[in-house]
Amino acid sequence: MNRWSCHLVLAALGLTMGCGSTPKKDPMPLGKNNVPPVASAEDKPVEPKEPPPDSLPPKQSPPIAATWGELPNGLKLVSRRNRSTPAVQLRVAVLAGSSTDGEFTGLSSLCARSVTSSGTAAMSDLELQGKLEGLGASLDVDVDLDRVVYRLSVVSDRVADALDILAQVVTKPRLDEKDVARLQKQLSETAADNARGDGQWGIEMVLHRDLFALPTEHHPYASYDATADDLAKIKPSACKEWHRKYFVPGNMLVAATGDIEADRLKSLAQKAFGKMPKRAVPSTSFVDPMPPSGIKITLVDRPGSTQSEIGVGTLGPKESDATYASFVVADQVIGGSFTGRLSLDLREGQGLAYRTGSFFNVYTNGPSVFYLYAQTQNESTGKTLAEILDHAQKLTNEAPTNTEIETASRFLVGDRAITRGHPRYAATELCDLWVHKQSDDSADELDKLIRKTTAVEVRKAFSEYVREGHLIVVVAGDAANIGAALQVFGEVKVVDPTRNFARIKTLPPTAR
Repeated sequence: MNRWSCHLVLAALGLTMGCGSTPKKDPMPLGKNNVPPVASAEDKPVEPKEPPPDSLPPKQSPPIAATWGELPNGLKLVSRRNRSTPAVQLRVAVLAGSSTDGEFTGLSSLCARSVTSSGTAAMSDLELQGKLEGLGASLDVDVDLDRVVYRLSVVSDRVADALDILAQVVTKPRLDEKDVARLQKQLSETAADNARGDGQWGIEMVLHRDLFALPTEHHPYASYDATADDLAKIKPSACKEWHRKYFVPGNMLVAATGDIEADRLKSLAQKAFGKMPKRAVPSTSFVDPMPPSGIKITLVDRPGSTQSEIGVGTLGPKESDATYASFVVADQVIGGSFTGRLSLDLREGQGLAYRTGSFFNVYTNGPSVFYLYAQTQNESTGKTLAEILDHAQKLTNEAPTNTEIETASRFLVGDRAITRGHPRYAATELCDLWVHKQSDDSADELDKLIRKTTAVEVRKAFSEYVREGHLIVVVAGDAANIGAALQVFGEVKVVDPTRNFARIKTLPPTAR
């Protein structure tokens, strides 16, 4: 259950239970001649029972150890056997996310998806779908800034067939120009829809552009996603070169979880992937961007919109930073579901926002992106933004209560445990460990640090990155209706998301 759907559940419960109001008591029934009945022994008040003892600390179940290996050609292997799961989750990860796009934003997304939709050198796309259906499986792909992951689930006794199909798809895709062009058109239509109707997509696009802006070059993380204009610049023929460059054994990992032994995975992987020639591993240059030097306000214009979406962001810590665990707790304290400050105040208390939250996007080769979020009505935009800024400033100046820290820590550890226990996530987690260059026990170590963090450490970590007057503010909404409300916070740059976020105009600051 995600952060926002949980609020809907609580709202439904509130209606069912009277929203916390005290129910009226039925009048005492009268006996003969309207005389109250005599109280019996059963009606006498019962002495309160002794409260139960405190629960013992939860015992941590030791995680199933992962087995790592490598083929002679350099391809990495990892598996985590779980006999209680009849299916095997297979993953092929490649270090070729959107940070490899270079001057053609969207190249990795287009090409990585074309790998699964254009068939292989030996099979058409229809024949590929037929073989997958024969396995009772479906193949999908996930692309982010750091990696591409191909995912497939299959019963244990069909792993050999599944790996053979995966190897053909990943290592020998057809990438026919007509097939790539057809997918290119579909992705362009999706990007155009996002530009017209997805305010949060617009917020993420501007945040990444502004937070990763460099004076003389394009940062690999500066492009959150591709626009329709970006995709139109890509030549379908470029996908073959992109695939040849990044899909090399030393840049790839095969991961498996479920009922499969490490030796069996290695033997099957050698048969399926072992013929790939060993080649040089490509590299991408990363330079750490500077934090915002002052407040910057961008209005993503959505004419006719009756609602606005607000994002207040900055660069956050790396996973390797000493303050990372404390910042994770701070993120939950201010933006978490149910008990986060934004939810309790803006949504439940003042009724300013329909949705609230915080987002913490963590990357491998640079700082993270952190932002506070709210969705509100046009007339409440200025007030909502002011409240978000006030909450951010308060957490930088005052340590949260011990109750807030305990609540946040318990939720984080519990939520992570539930997520990690899901079979589909288990194999993807192994891919992420490899991508982020982390050890097998890194998740457990982070949980320990989360439990140990103090209120003072949370405030200090938050104030290190979230500084008053040095934030990126992005609002998606109707500029004609909400522009004036934003001008009291500073100069406002108005951009058009349907024209590659080109600047339309600049609104000067006004007095509060």
